[in-house]
Amino acid sequence: MSRLGPEPRINSKFLTQHRGETIRLTAKVVKLSGDTATVETSDGAALGVHLSRDMHIGDGYVEIIGMVKDDLSIKAHTYIELGSNLDMKAVNAVVEFAHSPKGQGVFL
Repeated sequence: MSRLGPEPRINSKFLTQHRGETIRLTAKVVKLSGDTATVETSDGAALGVHLSRDMHIGDGYVEIIGMVKDDLSIKAHTYIELGSNLDMKAVNAVVEFAHSPKGQGVFL
């Protein structure tokens, strides 16, 4: 069941904790094939993202807002293009901090 309120920012490590929930995932688009994108998450994992037919995602970095499916892929609701240069180590540090006891609730 999708929760209400701000979406948590996650990496691949936190997928299982958010099954059925709407999340935000910052990633690099690696491959496009039909209605599926393969992305590299901020912690370096490859992940499948299911796109709707009207989404025309480009190369580069994106923030995907979507739901974590039971198979741990993402069904994208929308996305934000973030350009071609992004410090993914910094992005991952923010995600990890947000899920730590000190950062819980700070970065949603």
